Amino acid sequence: MSEFKRDVGKRIKEKRVAMKLSREEFSYQADISPKFLYDIESGRKGLSAENLRKVAQALAVSTDWLVGI
Repeated sequence: MSEFKRDVGKRIKEKRVAMKLSREEFSYQADISPKFLYDIESGRKGLSAENLRKVAQALAVSTDWLVGI
């Protein structure tokens, strides 16, 4: 597991929890599966550019914020 994937996943999870959204609710809003979201949040998988955009829009943050820029 890369440090970058872990950090991005941590940001996503922290923001999702702060928004009081379950993994299922958020994955529906971001148009990704709950299992994929779990893998992202745990740092097991990374995001394509398209999925990064979907997640950022669902969290109402920039893609730069998600990747730590």
